[in-house]
Parts: sequence; C-alpha cells; structure tokens
Amino acid sequence: MNMKIRLFIAFIFLQLPLLASANVITVSDAWIRSAPPNAPVLGAFMQLRNNSNSDVKLISANAQGYGRVEIHQSSEDNGVMRMQKQDFAPVAAHQSLNFKPGGWHIMLIRPTKVPTTGAHVPIQLTFDNAPLQTIDFVVKQSNVKTHHHH
Repeated sequence: MNMKIRLFIAFIFLQLPLLASANVITVSDAWIRSAPPNAPVLGAFMQLRNNSNSDVKLISANAQGYGRVEIHQSSEDNGVMRMQKQDFAPVAAHQSLNFKPGGWHIMLIRPTKVPTTGAHVPIQLTFDNAPLQTIDFVVKQSNVKTHHHH
C-alpha cells in the first residue's frame, strides 16, 4: 500500500470519533404550533433520537426573542391535563423521545413577536452528554387541541 493511501486511511480513522459524536442525538420533525399574534406562550415539538450507548438528557433550550424557554411535560391527573416544568428530558440509549402536544414539549414564553405560519425559529438545544445543537423549527398549524393548567 502506498504512503498516500496509508495516510488517507489513518486520517479517516482519526475522524471517526468526531463523526460519531456529531450524531449522538438526531432531531427530526421540529415544529412550533402557530398561535395568534398576542399569544403569551408557544409550544415547540420534535423527535429526539439517541444513537449512542449512553443515556442523554436535554438539559436546556434557548431561543432569541423569548422571555424564557423551558422544558415541560404534560400529564393527566384525575381527568385534568397538567403541565409541569422539567429540569431535563431523558433520552435513553438507542431510544427516541417524542415531543408532541399533550406530552413533552418546549415552552417559548413571552415572545417579543409571535412568528407566523411558515416562519423558521432557531432553537439551541443543550445536552449533558452530547454536542449542543441549533435546530430550525418551522411554525405549523395544528389541529390538536390541548388544555393546560399550571
């Protein structure tokens, strides 16, 4: 084997850990429920997939133009839907966590301007055991009706 091929193979092997770490968490179907222009909060949803051998936690989310951004989980308590702020969202090794209306979601609180349907909102996701990611969430209409009580 000539020297150029050996160097190329060595280079590829050195890059593998970097490539693997970049795909620890994959995010798909990232969207925000459309809301009226005066809405005080918006819900953001997505599918998180943990491709690693270790559990990973989503520990925070951040977006420009919002007073606060929080991780929430809705649950039913005696027939009443309740929404509660969470310190993190766990994604088990080789599993997915679906952020959807009526379940896990990101709350975008006090928007300076409510985005319109079709707009894109970048949200930065911080994990405890995976690289930080900035994901482009698209604003979509949703037919799902949920009622939340704090």
